[in-house]
Order: sequence, then C-alpha cells, then structure tokens
Amino acid sequence: LIMLDHPPITPCRGAHPGELSGDMARVYDLVVRHFIATVSRDADWCSTKVELEVKALEEHGKFTIRGKQLVSPGFLAILLHKDYENEQSDPNEIDDNEEEEKVLPEFVEGEEVTLSSPNSGSGKVSTVTSTCATDGRATLAIKEKMTTPPSLLSESELITLMEKNGIGTDASISTHIENILKRNYVSLVSGRRLEPTKLGLVLAQGYHLIDSSLVLPQVRASIEGECNKIAKGLASKETVVQKALNFFQGKFTFFVENIAKMDMLFGSSFARLEDVGKPFSRCGLTRRYLQLILGPPPRLYNKFTETVYALPCGGTAKQWTGKKCPVPDCDFELCLYTVGSPSRTYPLCPNCFNTSKEDLNNDEADNRVDDNDAIHELKLHRLAGRTLTLACPLPDRHPAIAEMAVMQDKESGGLFILDPTSLGSKWRLVSTRSPSVMHLPQGTEKVTLLDRIDDETGCHYIQIDFKEDKIPLQDGCAKRICYLPKDEPMLAAIRTFRGSETPKASNRRGTGGRGGGRRGGRGFRRG
Repeated sequence: LIMLDHPPITPCRGAHPGELSGDMARVYDLVVRHFIATVSRDADWCSTKVELEVKALEEHGKFTIRGKQLVSPGFLAILLHKDYENEQSDPNEIDDNEEEEKVLPEFVEGEEVTLSSPNSGSGKVSTVTSTCATDGRATLAIKEKMTTPPSLLSESELITLMEKNGIGTDASISTHIENILKRNYVSLVSGRRLEPTKLGLVLAQGYHLIDSSLVLPQVRASIEGECNKIAKGLASKETVVQKALNFFQGKFTFFVENIAKMDMLFGSSFARLEDVGKPFSRCGLTRRYLQLILGPPPRLYNKFTETVYALPCGGTAKQWTGKKCPVPDCDFELCLYTVGSPSRTYPLCPNCFNTSKEDLNNDEADNRVDDNDAIHELKLHRLAGRTLTLACPLPDRHPAIAEMAVMQDKESGGLFILDPTSLGSKWRLVSTRSPSVMHLPQGTEKVTLLDRIDDETGCHYIQIDFKEDKIPLQDGCAKRICYLPKDEPMLAAIRTFRGSETPKASNRRGTGGRGGGRRGGRGFRRG
C-alpha cells in the first residue's frame, strides 16, 4: 500500500458513548468522519445536459439545461453533506453553467417544445414537467446580472493550481504558501483566501516587465521535472545541476542589466502622492485614471493594477477630449503628443504605443524572427527613455491615424493628417513621418473630414469652409469639397514648411545671438 497523501489528523481509537460531550464531541465527530471519508469510495453522479435552440433568435438562440442525480453517495453518506462541490464563499459567484442537483424530464433529439411566458421572475430557461416526461412546454425569459471579478484563490485552490502546473511537492507546497505570507506578497483574508498585496503586485509586474518566465509556472515546472528524472534514474544529478546553473546565470545577468525598470516601477508605486502626479487619461481595462509621471522618462501609471505605460520621449503628452482608441478591445483614452519645431501634434494611445507590433512603420519589423521579443525589447528601451520619438508615435495603419488622413506624404512615405489642435484661422496638415507642415489659406474657417475615402490611398475627402470676405480661390465659392491631392488650385494656395527633427530645447537661448532664430529665412515654400 502506497500512501502519497495523508489526512492531517488520524483518530487513534473509537470513543465510547457518553465519553465526550459538547465541542469535544463535535470536533471528534468531524475528524473521524473526514478520516473515514478519505478511505471511502467516490460518490457517483449522473449528469445530463440538454441543448435547446430557438430558431427565431438565430445565433443568439442557443440555450442549455443541466442537471445531475446522485447514483451512489459513497463518502458523502459519511460526511452527511447534501452537496460536495467547490466551496463558494459568496452565493452570487455561482456560475449559471454549473449543474444543479435535479432530475430533468426525458427529451428526444430533434423534439420541438412550445415556449410560453414565465410565471416568475427567475429569468432562467426552465421546463414545465410532469411526473414522467415532458409535456412539450417551456418558459424563456431574460435574466439580468452584473459581471463580477474572479474571486480570490483560497489556499486549497492555490495548492490545486500548483499541483496542476507541476510546481512543488507534497512536502514543499505548504512552505511556498507560508513564504509568500511571511514576505507580505499576499495576505490571508476571510474564508482563508489569499489577497495579493501592493508589494506582491508590483513585484510580479516588475518580473513580467523584465522577464515574464520568472513568474510563469513553466520554468519552475521544468526544474521539478528534471529533479524527477534524477529520482527515476533518467538523468544524473551533476548534469541537472549544471544545466540549471547555466540557465539561471543567463536569467540573472539579463535581470541585473534591466534592474532599472524594476526600480522605476517601485518608484512609481511607492512614491508619495504629490510625486506621482495627477490623473491624466482613463485606462481601457479598468476605466480608472492613469497617473502622469513626468519622469524622466515620462510614463503613465495605473495604481490599481501596478502597470506602467511608457510615453514617447522627445515631445510632450497632453490631455485631449476623452475620445477612446478605435482599436477593438482597447478603449484606452486617447491623448495628444506634440513634438518638433514647428510643433506637430498627433493622436496617442498609451496602450497601442506600448503593444504595437509596428515600430513606427519600420520595414525591419516585418523581418524579425520573434515579434514578441522585439516588442518586449522596444518596450524596455521606451521605459528607459532610450528611444526618441520625433514623429507620429502610432503607425500609419492605426485607425486613429487612418481616420484623420488627408493625403500621402510621398517624400517620407508617411501621411498628412489634419492637426487635431487646428481651430480658428490656423488650419494645417502635419506629416506623420517628417517635420513637414502644410498651412491652409488664412481665409479657412473650418475643415471637415468626410466619410468618403479614396479607394487607392485610403485618404479622406475634406470639406473646406472659407470666410466670406477672405475666399482665397478665384471661383469665389465659400465651401469646397475636394480630394486634396487632385485639387490643383487648392494645393497652389497651401504653404508647405519643412521644420527640424531636433527636439525643442526648453529654457535655453539660441546659439545665434540676438535674433539668431530667424537666420536662414522663414523656411516657407509654395506648394
């Protein structure tokens, strides 16, 4: 007989009637019943699942009914439990897909049942049954519920996950849980559930930022697997130890080289409130405000998830109108990024800037062997402030850029988009990949991007409204709808200016002496 696990308390002898009373009797009864249950037969259930389809609702008309019936009680008869399912600390956490202990009526595949209005407000799909079989009637109603976050893991659930992922042994698992409690990575709350502390969250996020494998179960599971090979005689101890040392030496070296990212995350998380900054824009995942940390390097910090989003270096990030990122499932609030001289302003999504697979439309990005490693390396450089962003921080194919595109910039391979800060009499187009700016005529009162798009370039038609007393074109029309690249009169009235890609210095005088900033002419040329 091989005993892999053992009950924590084993009764040594039976108690005679009347020998124990009160709490002592209840504790003894609980211990003995659990001990006998561990060596008893399993409980057998008969589960039934019925799938119903309402044709009138098409793809939304698929429903299921689940039920189960106890066939053999097994150890449940000893524990005197009516149910022996996963513990639920909150009844609201019960999943609608879980099976209830009930007997379903007999159904035949392909059978049609008639729907009727429900008599109660339960909102579940239910069948009206007789004592032996269905009479062909069912009720259908809508059940409204609020989504809830996943519940915290209990100690037993954590042990189950560790065993499932091959982490630890029967003797060491309890030590792991004890260690994370001692080190204040988690705290034990009601129901013996483990709640991550701020320190634990920041530490895990820091490891993910530098090397995710250090906090994912695969590395630890592989080491456990190598140790099992030693126990089975499939590998020598020396080979396994040397392999592990070489592996972790590389991990350690890489971690030390990038430890500044961990310091920056801890600095963001544990700084004083006045040092963290003010709410800047909303996170698309939590709908909470991200805190702006000016740095250097500049970044946004979510104090609820302990996540840091790098902002582009070389310019200035500003709040916008609260517009959300149009990328599906992103929903981060867009902000503005201003860079260069003359200043050019572009839309910026903090999430897409940190996760985009395109490094500012660099063709080399498509030739990289491992996109995930390239993105991770780029993110580390951005968080460290090593990468200057002197053009549009989002790729031209990003929906927030494409929906503002007016014409192609053939010199740089980018796009001319409508400057999101244009208003009044200063309407202009800015290039996404060069310091070029196109100034519309002074009489321009308003520019509207139309839904109509050129099939070849994907750029928008625009409507230009002129002031009645300052119409710049000879036709005298105060309203003009055009596709700008093909409107020669309009192009002739536009002034194009090519500026500098050098970031604008702050609090410094020019080196050309008094008036030196004007040297070299104004830089305008006619389009």
